[in-house]
Amino acid sequence: MRESVEELLAEYGMYEVLAVTPTASEADRTWLVSTRQGDLVVKRSPRGSTAPRTQAGLLALAARHPGLPLPLLLTSAVTGTALSADGTAYVTTRCPGRPLEAATVTDGLVSALARHQGALMDALADADADALGVPGVNAWSLDAVPDYAPLVDTHAPAGTAGFLRAVIDDYRTTVAPARAQLPVQVIHADLNLSNVLVSDDGRVTGIIDFGDAVLAPRVYDVAVTACYLALAHGALDHPVVRTYLDRAAIRCRLGAGEIPLLRTLVLCRLVIVILLSRESARRSPDRAGYVLRYDHLAERLLARVIDIEAQKGTPA
Repeated sequence: MRESVEELLAEYGMYEVLAVTPTASEADRTWLVSTRQGDLVVKRSPRGSTAPRTQAGLLALAARHPGLPLPLLLTSAVTGTALSADGTAYVTTRCPGRPLEAATVTDGLVSALARHQGALMDALADADADALGVPGVNAWSLDAVPDYAPLVDTHAPAGTAGFLRAVIDDYRTTVAPARAQLPVQVIHADLNLSNVLVSDDGRVTGIIDFGDAVLAPRVYDVAVTACYLALAHGALDHPVVRTYLDRAAIRCRLGAGEIPLLRTLVLCRLVIVILLSRESARRSPDRAGYVLRYDHLAERLLARVIDIEAQKGTPA
C-alpha cells in the first residue's frame, strides 16, 4: 500500500514520504500522508470511476473564492492537471484542525460555518453539473429518502417505524410537489461533523470531501448540516442549531418557499442516516464501525423528536 502511494506522489513531485495512514471513507480509498514538504491527502477511486474528475473539478471551482478554507490541489507532472496519469486519483494539501465533532460548537463557530457555506454556494453557482459529472441524486441525497421506505421494517429502532414512515410520507406530500420551484445548483450536500474542520480557537479551517455533491435544491445543503448539528446536540431546537439555521438562511439566501421545508428535510436526513447506515453495515460488516459512527446520535435524536411530538399530541 505504501509503495503504491509513494509511486503516485512521485508523479506530483513529492518524494520524501515520512508516513502513510489509511483513513475510512465511503467509497474512495483515502490516505493521510506526511512528507518533508508538508501533510497531504491522497484520494483514489476504482478505475473507470468519474469521482476523481468530479471532486477535483469542484475543488478547483470552489478555490476561485479566496476566503474559503479548502485543501489545495496538487498538479501532476504527467498530466499537467490535478488528475493522476491513470485518472484514478488526485492529491491535495491537508487542512489543519480537527473535525467539528471533536470541537466545542459555539454560536460564533456555526455563524462562521454558515458564512463559508454561503460562499461555497456562490463559488459553485455556475458549476456545469453535466461537464463535471455531478449527479442529480445519489445514495445520500434527500431526494432518495422514499427509496428507503422498504428498509423501515428491518432497521427502524424499536417503536419508531411509524414516525420514520411519516417523515417519508411528509417528503412525498410536502417537498416533492414543491421541488420544481426550488432554486437548484451544485451543492456540497455533506457538510457533516467529519467534513468540517475547526481550529482550537473556533475558526473553520477546512471544508473537505466533495464526494456526495449533487445538483439539487440549495436548501438541501442547509438541511443536511442542520441535521448533523442536531445530532451532535441531541435536539432539533438546540440554541446552536437555531443560530445556525438563522445565519444560514441569510448567508445562503434561502427564500420564503425554502425555509418552511427545512424541518421536514432535516428529518429526512435523519431517516437516511439511520436506515442507509444500518443497511450498509448489514451488507458490509467489515465497515460497520465507520458507516454507523453517527448511529447512536441518530437514535438519541430520533427518540427526543418522537417524545416531543407525543407531548404536543402530534401522532408519531
